[in-house]
Amino acid sequence: MKKQILTLIIFFVWGTFESHAQINLGLASSPNFRELGGIEINDSLKVKSGKIYRSGSFSNLQPEELEKVEQTNLQTIIDFRSDFEIKREPDHIPSGMKVDWINAPIGNLDEKGMAKFSQILTSPDFKEEDLDKLMKEVNRGFVQNIQDFKPLFNALENEDTVVLFHCSAGKDRTGLASSLILHALGADWETIMEDYLRSNEAVEKIDLKKMEAYGIPKERAKALMGVKEEYLVAAWDEIEEKYGNADNLLEKEFGIDEKMKISLRNQYLNRN
Repeated sequence: MKKQILTLIIFFVWGTFESHAQINLGLASSPNFRELGGIEINDSLKVKSGKIYRSGSFSNLQPEELEKVEQTNLQTIIDFRSDFEIKREPDHIPSGMKVDWINAPIGNLDEKGMAKFSQILTSPDFKEEDLDKLMKEVNRGFVQNIQDFKPLFNALENEDTVVLFHCSAGKDRTGLASSLILHALGADWETIMEDYLRSNEAVEKIDLKKMEAYGIPKERAKALMGVKEEYLVAAWDEIEEKYGNADNLLEKEFGIDEKMKISLRNQYLNRN
């Protein structure tokens, strides 16, 4: 029974949403599949369209969805998921696409770690604060394993590639990665947080009946689905404690100094 609950939680938290996130490809089976293109960095610059994509898992694309993904001309996919997640939901890459698929699992999120969510969500003494505490702990853990994000930033330095980075729901690991990319491109905190919180637009349309059948009340399941500002803040607090600031992190771990930032901005930004 516990294993069934754990599998269900993995599916819903790091699985696929059943609604459409804003600025996305409109894939019903992977609704958090969207691009960074169009995000305004400032009054005069915005992220180029068709260059950087982020998503959740996409293992069961329908024919019309496969066509939409193929039209992105993806060349590099960075998959943040662990082996057990990938085995359950392997990427459904259109057969006509030649893609460099790179697995870059983020070290602190594994099956053992997921069991903590099961314990909290099925507890008779459930408090949403306990879930929030765990989510902040998980996000701090991402920073402790931040080197695992390096393949993504290596890929972004290739000016000719079109990149997709993703986890299973496209909201936590992917959300942190997106925040660092936007920071490197010169976005302010408000813009970074707006992109992060867009994953919440899917929550209201998620079918929670399966989770309720396993003894997880609707409101608990609903709390699990989304992201909160404090989750990303926890990750960035950890960045400050470990590196001083995000700029130091980018330079130390990924080699993105001021010169490289200028290069990335020339590569990925357009005039409004």
